[in-house]
Amino acid sequence: MKANIVFGKFIKMIKRIKFYLTTLFWVLSAYLSYFFFFFLIFLKKKRKEPGRILVIQTAKIGDLVCSTPVFREIKKKYPESFLSVLVTPLTVSVLKNNPHIDEVILFERNSSFGLKEVLRLVRKIKKCNFDWSFSLMPGIFSHIIPFWSGIPKRVSSISKCAPFGVKIISFLSNYRLEYLKRTLALKHYLDLLKFIGINQVSQKKEVFVGKEERKKALVFLRGNNLELEEFLVGISLTAGKKFKEWSFDRFARLADRAINELGAKVIFTGSSKDVEIIKKTQSLMNNNSFTATGFNLIELAGLFEKINLFISVDTGPLYIANAIGVPVIDIAGPCDMNTQHPDGKSYIVQKEISCGPCSFIMSAPSYCKEGHLKCLKDISVEYVFNTIKKAKNN
Repeated sequence: MKANIVFGKFIKMIKRIKFYLTTLFWVLSAYLSYFFFFFLIFLKKKRKEPGRILVIQTAKIGDLVCSTPVFREIKKKYPESFLSVLVTPLTVSVLKNNPHIDEVILFERNSSFGLKEVLRLVRKIKKCNFDWSFSLMPGIFSHIIPFWSGIPKRVSSISKCAPFGVKIISFLSNYRLEYLKRTLALKHYLDLLKFIGINQVSQKKEVFVGKEERKKALVFLRGNNLELEEFLVGISLTAGKKFKEWSFDRFARLADRAINELGAKVIFTGSSKDVEIIKKTQSLMNNNSFTATGFNLIELAGLFEKINLFISVDTGPLYIANAIGVPVIDIAGPCDMNTQHPDGKSYIVQKEISCGPCSFIMSAPSYCKEGHLKCLKDISVEYVFNTIKKAKNN
């Protein structure tokens, strides 16, 4: 046991050293190449109107959903502009059918992502001849990629919570806006647009479901003999980080109560990685439930259109459901709801404790520093079930 602890600490130390060395490499690369790329940008002919715009949002699913008002507001102000969005393969399907976006560029960062891959992406972006870039979240590549791509006007978020390496290369962006802690991230994203004269904005999030997605949802419902007239409840068990997750046995008891007392038909959703977790949860139940794991994100939105309520910890699919107008219950746990939260028909389940909230949009830990996770353990099945009854009656 002691050997395992020592080995675990050693692995963490190696990962930390690798992180610092990688950061140092990119910082040195940014400084050493500065005058070369600055000269290329200086020579570039600049247009007055923001005709070609790149928005960079390589964060997680919920963050991308909360960024969708940015795309709409740009197109509303500049309908003739060409708008590209740089996202990761994990989140890209969220943008399918979005009428405000002209092009999606993939940021395929993986364990082998290095200088060669960055330069390949830079060459691709450079060919697009963008006038403006907007980096919504602070990050090393959020500064480097627009600069190396020769984009003349580069807007970036900066934050006191960002790693030191990110802070010292923020000079690569010639327009910067500091994210103030506990500010609604969506408001901050929209505030970045003030640099191109966009001041009057709407914070309405958008996800667009197409015919294909609606057809797949109906096939799933019919295949499981589920009727639209029934009380259909979706549940997602997992989050990107374990310390944000409510216990699976409580989800099982909650689902049983919803079935027994409210006549609900419970559908567990998730990715292929969640299959075993869903099976384990279902094995703890006394009633039958349904599993929907063969859906990508936009197909999941099509399924959400058909259900009456979605329950989850604070994770990406919850924001997708919220964006299409489905009532949601957010078991928020350690998350600061001031920085990002569902709106409209939403119910936040959260307990006030002395050490919380501790997870912020641009400063999120990966474990409970106090070691007790009271912010989740103190949320009872009864508490969440009463919230389900309230949502059903409204």
